[in-house]
Amino acid sequence: MLYNLVGSTISYSSSAAWNTERRSKLLLPLIFGILLIVPIQAYLAGLFFNGSANYLNYFTRITDLSGYDGAFTPGQLWFLLFLFVISLICLPLMVWYKKKGKGTLGSNVPLILVVLMGLLPCIGSLLKIGGKSPTEDMAYFLLGFFFLTSDKLLSKLEKYRFILLGLSVAYAIFTTFVLQRLLFEVASWLAILTLLGLGKRYLNFRRTITGYISKSSFGIYIFHQSWIVIAAFFIFKITDSPYLQIPLIFLSVIILTYVTYEACRRTPVTRWMFGLKKMIQPIV
Repeated sequence: MLYNLVGSTISYSSSAAWNTERRSKLLLPLIFGILLIVPIQAYLAGLFFNGSANYLNYFTRITDLSGYDGAFTPGQLWFLLFLFVISLICLPLMVWYKKKGKGTLGSNVPLILVVLMGLLPCIGSLLKIGGKSPTEDMAYFLLGFFFLTSDKLLSKLEKYRFILLGLSVAYAIFTTFVLQRLLFEVASWLAILTLLGLGKRYLNFRRTITGYISKSSFGIYIFHQSWIVIAAFFIFKITDSPYLQIPLIFLSVIILTYVTYEACRRTPVTRWMFGLKKMIQPIV
């Protein structure tokens, strides 16, 4: 699955198809999400923080892109924007590399060097836009393409999963309490390698529910944050107790998000707008 996500099968003949797929899977959901899904977040943020709000502010005023002041924000869809742009920028490099006919770098590089590749996102994180770093995300994207599509490397991650887990925990604690987030992206990269190793060992199976969750995750991602903001806005008015707020928000968001997803994936227009799959086939 990861092999396909980062485009390791790209060739010159399929690059046009890759661009078309990126537009339908990323650009369309980004556009319609910004127009229809995210504005409610900025509107309620304006009410909560400023005591007043206007939908026009979302479309006419740009500040820090957080949306906390009621102005424009891509909300959770910043990820789609970054991934779309990164995909197009990296496509020529991926096509060139595949044309060389070489295997993924992860097949031959020692595991310790793969771990040290976490320094690349650290360098990329120096550039930030609206609190997010497109160059850091590009580094992760390319690391996935060149390294994490290797079955040989995934087998190594499975073999050394507990060592990686120990390193991840130790380094995360060290950076949090000692280095104050210095090189924190290395801890993130270690966590990715650890989860892949553990996942290959313990989650490498298919069931009906896992198949459904896997295929619905994209739609859930698009809809969930607006429901979080809506639920929190009204539940905070009902109770001041965090012991009630947290479970009420969690349960209501789970229900409302999945209801929204199911309604949208069953309707042709909304399915096209948000890049959803038509059917979820049971996997047994």
